[in-house]
Amino acid sequence: MFNELIAAGVIGTAGAFGAYWFLKFKYVLPMERGLNLSRKTLSDFTLFTRETMERAYAPEQPEHYGDITNYYLIKLHKAFPDSSMLVFEKGLGQWRLVNYLKHFKVEPKLIASYKWSAFDRSAADGEILRFDDVKTGDYREMEELFSVFDIKSALLCPFRPAGGGEERLILFGAAVPASFEAAQPYLRFVASQLTAISRVSDKVFSLKKETDHLKNEVSAVVKELDVAGTRLIQRARERKALYEVVTKVTGPADAQGGCAAILNIVAKMVEADVVACLLFDEAKGELVVSPGSYGIAESERMLYSIPVSNHSSASVRTFLSRKPFITADAQNDPDVLTHYAKLWEIHSLMIVPISLHERIIGVMRVGSRRKDFFTADQLEFLTIIADELAIIIEMVTLYDNLSRTAQELAQLNKLKDEFLSTVSHELKTPLTTIKGFVSVILSGEVGPLNEQQLNFLTVVDQSVNRLTHLISNLLDLSRLNGKVEMEFEKVDLVELVRGSVSSMLIKAREKNISISSSLGTGLPVVQADTRWIGQVIENLLINAIKYAGEGASVNVSGTDKGEAVMICVEDNGPGIPPGEQKMVFEKFYRGKASANQVPGTGLGLAISKSVVEKHGGKIWVESKPGKGSRFCFALPVFKK
Repeated sequence: MFNELIAAGVIGTAGAFGAYWFLKFKYVLPMERGLNLSRKTLSDFTLFTRETMERAYAPEQPEHYGDITNYYLIKLHKAFPDSSMLVFEKGLGQWRLVNYLKHFKVEPKLIASYKWSAFDRSAADGEILRFDDVKTGDYREMEELFSVFDIKSALLCPFRPAGGGEERLILFGAAVPASFEAAQPYLRFVASQLTAISRVSDKVFSLKKETDHLKNEVSAVVKELDVAGTRLIQRARERKALYEVVTKVTGPADAQGGCAAILNIVAKMVEADVVACLLFDEAKGELVVSPGSYGIAESERMLYSIPVSNHSSASVRTFLSRKPFITADAQNDPDVLTHYAKLWEIHSLMIVPISLHERIIGVMRVGSRRKDFFTADQLEFLTIIADELAIIIEMVTLYDNLSRTAQELAQLNKLKDEFLSTVSHELKTPLTTIKGFVSVILSGEVGPLNEQQLNFLTVVDQSVNRLTHLISNLLDLSRLNGKVEMEFEKVDLVELVRGSVSSMLIKAREKNISISSSLGTGLPVVQADTRWIGQVIENLLINAIKYAGEGASVNVSGTDKGEAVMICVEDNGPGIPPGEQKMVFEKFYRGKASANQVPGTGLGLAISKSVVEKHGGKIWVESKPGKGSRFCFALPVFKK
């Protein structure tokens, strides 16, 4: 029994062992071989993708995309060396072979472009098209192509090229379709990579194109900015030159020096060797070089004068036509009188008209010893300067005329003052004699007078008094207009006013006029000439008495104004019309209403104004018609 059990165990063990190996050889080993093959296939595919992706890049130019395509084909052919790799491109409705990879002992004859519907279908669907047997398929049109490359089975894999190029596809050919399953992932990967690179490349190309466009725009803007900057610098220099021109004219420089300074500025601005103004002399009918020219000696300046009838001269033509002129070489230009160009040793020449409003007064010539030196911008700037120069020359001319007129007026005024002084002195002596003899006759010392003689001599005596007063006023004006020396001292105006009021009481009583003073107490002293200020107070009192009228009242007041003392002479007479108040202090002016009724010379207020102003004071009038007049003057308080 035991032996039977042992035998049964041995038989069972042998059967199990046999079953194990049967199952292993029939099922497990094929599965292991398939797993190992899958692992190797996956490893090979992973290595292929890694190597190709490491070399992948976005091309900078569309033509570089072909290099990337070739690289992928080489790697694909390396993975499937027994296969054929062909790349086709569609153009003008036909497909043409652009590249292929296959080893031939003898180079085959390539087929020219042709219309293949299978290619069109694959490109349109965007999917891989498979041909297991090209001879039995529906696309016998490609039989010749496949026979040239010894292709029995094929895969068509389309892809999109970079730069918006024509459609492309890869033809993967093999002797048998057994390798298609392994090749399809490779083909799909290559096609997807080439398509992805194509899309990235399109963006790179677009960005590069935009970048180049922006660079060109930036370069153009920078160039424009450089040009604008150069122009701004030029305009700034021109503005500075114009400012210097105006400064020279409006500054304290003398008239003739002003023109010379301006021409010097122009010479520095355009880097010229010669700058001259040719002004039109109406008496001679010629253009003559004015003084103050730059780069021209005085002896050479006198040699240049040209009649405006000489139309051969560029300066004359510019003067007559008012059109600027420029030449690169004046010594060899038929439009220029070369004599004067050689005289000044210049080649480059600019001429612009100098006109004031509608009147042209001359031209400005600017020359350089260098050829082709001046530019159109400099000519334009010179035209602007010429417009300013016209005003300047006119100002200089007016200044000269005014200076001469002022000198002549000063000389005439001096002669007038001398004449008045001389005549006044000469008249004063005989008038004193007449006055003395008339007084003696009127006193009766030389015999009795009848009534008519007494009346005549009284009129003579009054006329002598008026003439003497007029001569005294003229002498005072003559002294005040000259360099009269004031004898300043501390003066108490209160005492001065009281003395003047006392001396005028008799004249006031003759016209039944009451005269009084209301001076404030403790008025500060002033620095004044007693004689002249006393005359001012008396002049104001005399005018008030003369013009106030019968029965009027006159009052003199004084007020402390802090820095000054104000004295006012006020009356309640007819007043002064507003239109005449501004003229009462002018020489020889007398009111229209009283000129024929009240005797006078019209010099008293003019003398008073001059005296007060020489004391550093001020005099004025306040009046309303029918309400009297108030004449005031203020003098500075005395300071140590």
